[in-house]
Amino acid sequence: MIEAQHTEPAITRNAIVAAIIISALGAIFYNVLPLYLGTAQDSKALSNSQLGLISTAFFVGYNLVTLSAFYWIRALSWRLITCLALPLGGACLYASTLTDSYALLLGLTTLAGGAFAVVYGIGTTIISDTDNPTRWYGLKIAAEAGLGAVLLVILPGTLVAQYGFDGMIWGILITLAALSPVLLILPRSGRKVTQTSADPVAGITSDGANSAIWFALLATLAFFTGTSAVWAFMERLGNAYGFDSEAIGTLLALTLIFATSGSLAVAAIGRLFGNFYPFIFSVVSIFVSLVILNIPEDFTLFAAGCCLFSIGFGAGLPLIVAEVAELDHDGRYTVLSVPAVGLGAMIGPAIAGFLFTENTAQPVIIATAAAMSAAALFAGLAYVGGKRAARKT
Repeated sequence: MIEAQHTEPAITRNAIVAAIIISALGAIFYNVLPLYLGTAQDSKALSNSQLGLISTAFFVGYNLVTLSAFYWIRALSWRLITCLALPLGGACLYASTLTDSYALLLGLTTLAGGAFAVVYGIGTTIISDTDNPTRWYGLKIAAEAGLGAVLLVILPGTLVAQYGFDGMIWGILITLAALSPVLLILPRSGRKVTQTSADPVAGITSDGANSAIWFALLATLAFFTGTSAVWAFMERLGNAYGFDSEAIGTLLALTLIFATSGSLAVAAIGRLFGNFYPFIFSVVSIFVSLVILNIPEDFTLFAAGCCLFSIGFGAGLPLIVAEVAELDHDGRYTVLSVPAVGLGAMIGPAIAGFLFTENTAQPVIIATAAAMSAAALFAGLAYVGGKRAARKT
């Protein structure tokens, strides 16, 4: 039997707070994505397919960095690399306001994605080193959604109203500058995990445990692919239904508040019910919301569907990432949940951009339902595989 031993002291509360904040900064682009895409389309006269590729470009850079993180995440100074990456990401976003070239916009967005991935990946890894990752992942996702909600409330009536896309970017840059001092209280590195065992193939290196981790990562990918498809085009969907633009903007902020409430609920219950059954409950709530979102005539129903969708989204993500972390005794696999999220955020909006039409969003809703079904299946396989591996050890 392998026994994982942590050779570094436990993660401090200050480090956890810093990790939560930098995770919110790393996720800032995604959480304001509907407003970002809407202002970009209006400012630069982009088509729906071009719009979907902006998100894809961001997450190409994001995924290239995070896929490599398996090798560098425990080797580099977390404090130094985040102090380099965050200004780089902000500079790329600022440069995107200075060009009308679509190709250059995609290139700058890709570089920004890589920079923000460093920040987000380190925040996620710090949380995985805590003694109760389910609770802290819940708070982390709540902070990410909460920061996005604040920006979606403030920006449309202020900087975006006056400066459009440029104001959108300035809002992000001001937020980065205001919260960046927390980088100075990050730990330089995390726990280093060693393993002691007479059996080199036991524990996390067993086929059963490894397959459970990969199924959990596939569940993360499928879950985020489906939710991203709806989230990225939620503002466009409301416009297609003919609802008031200002009301839609307010609703977007409200949805992030509901997503925050879902994440806070996960933080409150911690390990009480495990990760699997609450995750399935969140998937069911998303299925119900998709049915409601397919009814275009009534804004109240549309708002209810969006809010229910956000609760499931906000609860489901920390639960499935926490499942990866709890299966990961090696300490390096959890960071792969970041590219799983990134791939989902890249694939989902791109698919939605090609499926979405001004007349109907039904193809997007069907694709999301298929992704949710896959997420539930993979989560079940991870749960069963984890139980079997635990019995063997």
